[in-house]
Amino acid sequence: MNGLFSVILFLFVANTLFGQDCDCRTDLSEFRTAYTRTISYKKQSKNSEIEKQFTQTYDSLQNSISCQESQWDCFLKLTTLKDVIRDEHSRVMAQGPKNEESPIEQTTFYKQLPDVSYDLDSLQQALQQRPFEAVEGIYYSENATYAVVSEGSGYTGIVLKTTLPSWKPGMVAFELRPAQGDKYRVAWIPQEFSGYRSLNAERVVNGRFLIMNIAKDAEAPYYYAPEDTETFFYEALSEDIGYMRIETFSWKNGNVDKALAFFEKTFPNISATHLILDLRHNGGGTDQIGKPLRKAVKKYAKKNKVHILVNGRSGSNAEQTTQVLRKSDNVTVYGDRTMGIINYGLNYGEKVVLPSGRFSFFLTDLDYKDFMEYESVGIPVDKELATDSDWIEQLLNVIQE
Repeated sequence: MNGLFSVILFLFVANTLFGQDCDCRTDLSEFRTAYTRTISYKKQSKNSEIEKQFTQTYDSLQNSISCQESQWDCFLKLTTLKDVIRDEHSRVMAQGPKNEESPIEQTTFYKQLPDVSYDLDSLQQALQQRPFEAVEGIYYSENATYAVVSEGSGYTGIVLKTTLPSWKPGMVAFELRPAQGDKYRVAWIPQEFSGYRSLNAERVVNGRFLIMNIAKDAEAPYYYAPEDTETFFYEALSEDIGYMRIETFSWKNGNVDKALAFFEKTFPNISATHLILDLRHNGGGTDQIGKPLRKAVKKYAKKNKVHILVNGRSGSNAEQTTQVLRKSDNVTVYGDRTMGIINYGLNYGEKVVLPSGRFSFFLTDLDYKDFMEYESVGIPVDKELATDSDWIEQLLNVIQE
């Protein structure tokens, strides 16, 4: 009887630890199965080393699951497996609280948010001694101060002070892990607690995170984003120089018809011999806008000079457009390396929700093939621009010279 009782007790405990409370194990298993349907996995797994790495990473992550993981812990495991495959259009997303009537502090999501138990005053004093060029240190945004501390091969961003609602000192705001080249995978918690997100596009340059825009020197002049304009905008800066801003290639809000009408009206009437094409912060969109723009710019570039502006927030179709146009004569690319979300895409964009309902991702079904070397890496520019002065002014000086 004692032996039978022991077996029953073991099965009860095992069911409690590895069944009811083991959403993470199930989600990881289902994610692996579903992700093999992406075109990126099908293509890259033909390389036996990548397929082996994907399998080994999965096995290692499954073995590491204790069945006590928070949603954040499980999100990082799912993201780690996903990142074996270079495909920035298919990122894992975590769902935040759905019941907006409940105070955020009362939700399970909020109660499981990661935090640290460090002495924050001592931590801040220690980090202030770190050299400016180190990733570790104290960083500032408009409404928060962060401590970025080394952790394993990466870094963790911890809130020191903030005016953001419901955020408190000691809470973890983001995590960095090495990615392709000099980029990092940044996993972060949005300020409004809408879930968790990640991206293999962060870079730390001159004491500043380019994607999150937090800096060690909050007073340093910083020019990176374009000024606000209409979605499709053109103006003559001088008799010889025109400026065109394309904010997005998204099909939403009737943008396709607006863009085509803008191209048809604008390009035939450009008398300037130099055109600045500003694609900074353009996250991409549809070929229905990208391809007509490329065609119009190529025609213009046969007799004139084109100067394309991009930065680390230029992605997808904006990157494809840049790479296609730079192969033309009379086209030069300026600014900063792009985001690296370029080789794959979503046509039907099937969304997969994992069993726990806490995570989802999209199955990529488009492969542009010609851009794989830039996936997760980004397109380098022909001439980098400094961030301490206005980029348009810098470019005007280049053109005049």
